[in-house]
Amino acid sequence: MRKYFLLSAVALLATSTANATTDYAEVTAKATIEVAGTFECIDKDWGKIVVKQNNEEFKIDTNGETTSADLISANGDGFIYCDGTNEDASITIEDAILTNQDTNKTIYMDVSLDGIDSTGTQLSSSLTIPSGIVSGEYTGSFTVTRTY
Repeated sequence: MRKYFLLSAVALLATSTANATTDYAEVTAKATIEVAGTFECIDKDWGKIVVKQNNEEFKIDTNGETTSADLISANGDGFIYCDGTNEDASITIEDAILTNQDTNKTIYMDVSLDGIDSTGTQLSSSLTIPSGIVSGEYTGSFTVTRTY
């Protein structure tokens, strides 16, 4: 009986592979690569900002001003200049996070397009100083993309 069982199992396996169907597909793949050129923007240095100890969160606008009493002094502004005068260009800007490498504390920098004219591309930025900020240098970067 065992002999017949093994023979029938082998016969079933042989039948399954003999009647197998094979399907296939051809797939077309495509990639479009665009090589971006570069343009220059002047690095932004907000200068020295002095705040009161245990400050509350406040914002410094593009002109370097705030309504907060926690700002003692600031000697910079938020204007950023880039080359390129194509007024039909579409500008995309990432906001920046400036980080103190010693403490990992951060400052948020909001960046927006001010305009494009015959002198170049102008951006505006503002800083949000978080409450309880600590002394140190805060640095970061952001990307400006111009499409035309």
